[in-house]
Parts: sequence; structure tokens; C-alpha cells
Amino acid sequence: MILIKGGTIIDPQNNLRDQKDILIDKGKIVKIEENLQPPPECQVIDATDKVICPAFTDIHVHFRDPGQTYKEDIYTGSLAAVAGGYTTVVCMPNTFPAIDEPSIVRYVIEKGEEIGLCRVLPAAAVTKGREGKQLTEMSLLKDAGAVYFTDDGAPVWDAHVMRKAMEFAGSIGSFVADHCEDLSLSKDGVAHEGEIAAALGLPPLPPEAEDTMIARDCVLSIHTGMPVHICHLSTKVGVEIVTWAKAMGAKVTAEVTPHHLYLTDEEWLDFDCKAKVSPPLREHEDLEAVRWALASGIIDIVATDHAPHAHQEKMQEHHACPPGMIGLQFALPIVLELVRKDYFDLTRLVEVMSINPARKIGLKPPSIKEGEIAELTIFDPTESWEVNEEVIYSKSKNTPLMGRKLIGKVKYTFYKGEIVYRD
Repeated sequence: MILIKGGTIIDPQNNLRDQKDILIDKGKIVKIEENLQPPPECQVIDATDKVICPAFTDIHVHFRDPGQTYKEDIYTGSLAAVAGGYTTVVCMPNTFPAIDEPSIVRYVIEKGEEIGLCRVLPAAAVTKGREGKQLTEMSLLKDAGAVYFTDDGAPVWDAHVMRKAMEFAGSIGSFVADHCEDLSLSKDGVAHEGEIAAALGLPPLPPEAEDTMIARDCVLSIHTGMPVHICHLSTKVGVEIVTWAKAMGAKVTAEVTPHHLYLTDEEWLDFDCKAKVSPPLREHEDLEAVRWALASGIIDIVATDHAPHAHQEKMQEHHACPPGMIGLQFALPIVLELVRKDYFDLTRLVEVMSINPARKIGLKPPSIKEGEIAELTIFDPTESWEVNEEVIYSKSKNTPLMGRKLIGKVKYTFYKGEIVYRD
């Protein structure tokens, strides 16, 4: 038995925002009451001044398996996930080979189950080899366990292919998520087109490369009536397009990454390629736009786009350096900063990090309710900690946050009734 005492439970599904104790027996929540006394031989967790909420779901991570496990693997990725409060993650298909065959879908799921720290689910490729030309066998991939379809890392550049993909995925109860980038506009750009890129002489990547593809996908959704999900939305204009599309009745959802909520293109001022991501870090007006869009419901989900790369890869020149940064352990403190700055409250944090992403991929979100399996996160919203290599569980350490102080720390993560992480 485990008794969690003194914490504040926040679960909007059950209208909970109360300080109560939770008794867990054989993995299930058996009592939620005030001032519970510990039964004999019961482990007691002191959650005074802590928050207890449904465990988080990240629908966009890169665990690099198969093919690039020198960067990350399903074990180290799972460690980083549970340290960040996540018990469900969705792996992107830009692996080697791409996740475009049912056998590879099953491999990822079985590897995650073998490790057993969290639920590891794959997204499958939209097109074979992620080449943007020929659709994959979506029905077979879904039957094998793929939770949605994306060529992430690359856009579905052909509008006809994208339309067919949306129609077919929607017809089988799934959806397409798109990395929105017009490659004819982005070309060899590495940094957001603005004053910073101009001052440093960095090849510019214009925001319209993202905006035009968002507009295309939203229009396709309006006309087909099928869902589409916008990956890592990062621009002010993109927010306006999604706002318009939702008002038009489009079945469009959008995610934002922690780094696009927290960092700007000023990270490039020391020429550190850890700042290189796709889409790029934007200007302050874009950062404010995505923050308020998350607060208002225009953006539905926080997804980390956790993208590990080896140290030597990130030390290359900006044109050769691969884009991406790790994020699973930093999402909570970054979103908590928006709570402290009054963009929204803790209830909204739980919605965008736990409930909405789980529902988006067809899962029942974890629930803090008597009779339910304990799948929850306990965090201290005021604990300060420094980002350094010793605290990072990911195999890769590629983050511009190294050496900085963050506020908000996961203390325990429960998965399927068991403690899989304790700080």
C-alpha cells in the first residue's frame, strides 16, 4: 500500500482541485479523502506543498530506434520521459528504416513494453520512406498499433498526396499530423528570418515557409471534413490561420513545443547550434502569440518534439548541424512559468499536458478517481534546479538550457500503479 498525504490534487476530468490524501492498494486508487491514516506496513509519501495530477502524455518524441540508437534509445528515452512526468509517449517515424511497415510498428511497441517504464507508441509514416510520394498501408499500420500518421522531419509536400492521406486516415478513425514547411521557401535556412539572422549572417528561414503549409492543410481539412494536426506551431500568423480554420469548422488541432514557449532566436547570439531547431526559434511576438494561443485553446497540446542528437553532430557548422533539442525533462517547468506569469492556471496545464494529448491519440486519459489504476505525477511547483548533464537521463545532452535554473520538479511518477520514477 502507498499513502500520498497532503498534496493538492488537480484533475479537471473529475472536478478535483482539492488538498486530499490518496490511498493506493495493489496499483489501484482505493480512497481519496482528507486526513487518511496510514494502514500497517504502508509506504507514506509526503506530498505537502506538492501537486498531484494525471500523468502526462507527449504525442511527439524522437527515440531514434531503429537506426540511430547512438543518439537515444527506447530505454534512455523512457527514463527521460518518466523523469519529466510522462507515462505515454509517441515516437516519430523518421527512423532508419522509417516506421512504414507493420513489423517496425510492433517492434517499437514491444520494445517499450519490455522496458516497462512507460507506454511507448509509434506514429507511422504517411508515405513510404517518408518521401512524400506513395501512401503507406495505413490500415495495416493502424492495426499493428500506430496511433497516427506523419512524415515528421519532412512535410507532406504534395497537396494531392496530403489530401488523399487525410481522407484515408480519417476514414479509419485516425489522423495525419504535418510538419508544416514549404521547402521551396525554407531552402537552406537555419535561423528565423529577422534581425538576429541578419546581424549574424545566418541563412534565413522565413516564417511564411511554415504559414503557407499551415494554411494549405487547414483548407484541405475544411473541404474534406477530415482532421489534421499541426505539429510544433511557432508563428504569430500560423496562430491566426488556425484560429480562422477552427472558426470555419475545420477539424484542426495544434501543438506547441516547450522551446517555442520559452526561447527566442536570441539563443543564436553566441552562434551555438544547440539553438537550431525546425521550425526555428522565433521572435518575441511569435512567442507571445503561441503562449496566448495555448491559454485560449487555439493550441490544444504541449508536445516536446524531444529530438536527441550526439554531441559531435551539434558541434558542426550551422549548415551541417541537424535541427532539434531534447525536452522531456524541461516541459513541466517551462509550462509552469506560464502559470506563474498568469497566462493560465494549473488546470489548463493538466489539460494541455495530460488530458488533451491522451484523447487526441484515442487513449482514455489517466484519472485520479477511486477504482482507477494509479497513473499520476507528483511535482513540486516551487523547487528550483539546475540543468546539467548529471540530471539529464537522455543519452544526448543537446539543449541550450544547460546551466540554467528552472523552477518546478517532478518528484514521483506512477505508471500502471507502480512508482517508475522518484526524484
